[in-house]
Amino acid sequence: MDPKRCLYISDLDGTLLRPDSSLCDEAVERLNRLMDEGVLFTVATARNYDSAYPILRNLRFKIPVILFNGVYLTEFHTGKNLLSTNYLARDLVDELLPLILGKGFDPFIYAYGDKHRVYYRAISNAGARNYLNSLNGDGRLRPSADYRIDDSESVSGMLLVDEPAVLEPLYRELAGKYPSDLNMYFAEDIAMPGYYWLQIFHYGANKGSMVRTLAERLDIPLSQVVVFGDYLNDLEMFRIAGRAVA
Repeated sequence: MDPKRCLYISDLDGTLLRPDSSLCDEAVERLNRLMDEGVLFTVATARNYDSAYPILRNLRFKIPVILFNGVYLTEFHTGKNLLSTNYLARDLVDELLPLILGKGFDPFIYAYGDKHRVYYRAISNAGARNYLNSLNGDGRLRPSADYRIDDSESVSGMLLVDEPAVLEPLYRELAGKYPSDLNMYFAEDIAMPGYYWLQIFHYGANKGSMVRTLAERLDIPLSQVVVFGDYLNDLEMFRIAGRAVA
């Protein structure tokens, strides 16, 4: 198998990045050399563009990157979204939000219109505070007492952070009520042990779907796709790739 006819896709946190969420200079040098020589390499991450770009800005990507758990296929150096999967339908958001708020949770809501925004209301625990602090300075944060999202914006996902015993009943309720509407990940926050994340996306939004789309755009058979990952949100791309490395 010719390595230059393969597509290599790596997760970021817990895989390509160091524990402090940085990319070492040696990795930058080696990856740039490989990409300059024609190797097709990119990343698939749960991070949004505003979060991924500062970390990866020194990499010379030749092909698009997969962002926000497969919601976006993005031209890295311009930030232009080339493609997006389905957003959460507004009527579904209008149904989910009262349900979630009524149980005492304050979600982070990700929206995209003219730019990416993260709406939030209150911070009720240390895990949520840690996540909020991680976003400081990237320009997306929008405090909102009533989660008022403009009609021109599309909701790409939601995030709830809390202790697992608190979050799990909601996760099970949503999974039972919306089995064909939602794609959810319920797992420990790798940056804040003891707290869990409940991530909520459209059913069709996942890394695997966008990996398939990217491979088709590049005319690379899935049998020649190699993926690297370590987390629940990597499983969909593990299932479709010719080779998966955990």
